[in-house]
Parts: sequence; C-alpha cells; structure tokens
Amino acid sequence: MIFEEREPPAEWRPFVTRLWYLEAARIRTYEKILPLPFVHVIVNLSDPYRLFDPRGAASRVDDAFVSGIQSEYLVIESPTLIRHVGVEFTPQGLRAFSEAPPSTVTARVRPADEVLPGIAALARRLRAAVDAASRSPEADDLIGALAAVLRDRRRTGVPADPIVTTALDGLASDPHARIGALAPRAGVSHKTLITHFVSACGITPKRFAEVLRFHRFVTDLPIGDPMPSWAELAAASPYYDQPHVIRAFRRFSGYSPADYLRRVSEFGPDAANFVPLDEVPLPVTREPGEQACGSR
Repeated sequence: MIFEEREPPAEWRPFVTRLWYLEAARIRTYEKILPLPFVHVIVNLSDPYRLFDPRGAASRVDDAFVSGIQSEYLVIESPTLIRHVGVEFTPQGLRAFSEAPPSTVTARVRPADEVLPGIAALARRLRAAVDAASRSPEADDLIGALAAVLRDRRRTGVPADPIVTTALDGLASDPHARIGALAPRAGVSHKTLITHFVSACGITPKRFAEVLRFHRFVTDLPIGDPMPSWAELAAASPYYDQPHVIRAFRRFSGYSPADYLRRVSEFGPDAANFVPLDEVPLPVTREPGEQACGSR
C-alpha cells in the first residue's frame, strides 16, 4: 500500500483540508461508503469504479468524479488495484474553485468536468503517464498535478462566507449544537443562516449536523480488541437513547449497531467509514419515522 497526503497551501485552508495519493489492493470487491461531511474529487488512475443505486442497478463512474456531501451511504465496486489522486474540500470549499452551485453535487456523484473543467483532461494525461511507466508513479508528482489544476480554477473573488464559517466552527466544536443557537453567534437570524449555509454548502445546516454527528461518532468508535459492548457505545453516543442510536445506524449505514460493529471489527478502524463488502446489499426497508435522528 502507498498512501501520501499533502496539506493544502495556507491560502486554501478555508476551502481544502487535504490532497492525497492512494495505491492499494482492494480488500473486498464492494465497499459501502458511509455519509461524509466533505466534498471529494477523485482522479481514478486504475480500472473504472461502479456505483450502485438503492435498487442495486450499477453505473460506471467517470475517471474523474465529484462526490458531494452525502446524507445516505453509497455502494461502489472498487477496481482490483485502487490507484487514485484526490482532494477533500471543506463543506463550503467547492464554490471557491467551481461556478457550479454546491447543491448540484449534494447527494450525487458527478463527472468532475461538469463541475471543475480541466479535471477530465488531467485524468487522461495522468492515466497515460501511469500506463506508460514501468514502476509506480511518484505520488508527489500526481498530487502536484492535481494541485496545479485547482490553482488554475481558484476563484480569487470568492471568499469564505463568515456566517457559514461561524456555523461550521460551532458544529465542529459541538456537532449536536442546536442550529437555532448558532445563528446569534453569526449575528444573523435563523432563516438567514440557513440561506447562507445552503448557498455555500449545498445542504441545510440541520442535515449537515446530522451527517457530521454520525461521522464523528463512528470515526471515534474504539474499534479494536476488546470491542466495547453495545450498551457502552450507546451510553457514549450523542443520541438521546438506544432507539435513537439504532435509527441513526439504520439511516446512515443500513446496519444495526451490532451488525456494523461485527463487520468493522473484522477489518479494523480504517473500515469505520468504508465498510468492505462481498456483495451488493439488498435495498433497506426503513421503518416509519426512521429518518428522524434525535440528538442531545
């Protein structure tokens, strides 16, 4: 496995969290990607990925693609050798590089060239260079090539929205903070905060907070030996009670908490948000009211 990560330039920090290169054999044929509170751009340098919709129908993903903030899990078929270079944007970061409204990528996976023109050409150029090489490519060169395209795409007249930044900082400190309490910190009304947040991030602050809360919860789970008991995890969760924890797991992962822990414990902490699968899961039938996830 090869994994190299680069911090973004200082002037990109409000918009980009990291750039990276990954080369690794896949663990299982399929992978369930749990909702992530970020926007990702991936330039795939291996065989194509396939994406499965909720009914199990597959579609091929472009070599360069954008995955917006997701509020439900995705299921993909990974290439045998995973080899890609990528960038992770902050929740409001995409608009600093793209004229496409962030809402056009929310809960979607789109060809990158529709959002960031020039990325598809980069994918073709890098793929040709990788195919022609007799050894693994230099990760730093690939990351640098992606950074150069982003530098050309930077919209210098688009700053971070201070109202949204205040709300994001508040949620980062307390993912189960009430949205109504964040508006006064930003010096605006609740309605104004929602308008700014949707414009900058493509998602409502309430829905984003739900995704962030669950992401933090599963990322921080003490996966290892011995595994914590389900009761211990429920007690440490940011949710009201065990039924709310169960609904959150069903909604965001499609698993019961016990089934999720069993699966992730088999593969370790790296599987917390990227769960290896041997087959495409059957569509999940949700119970009435299961979309609602309470928090303290």
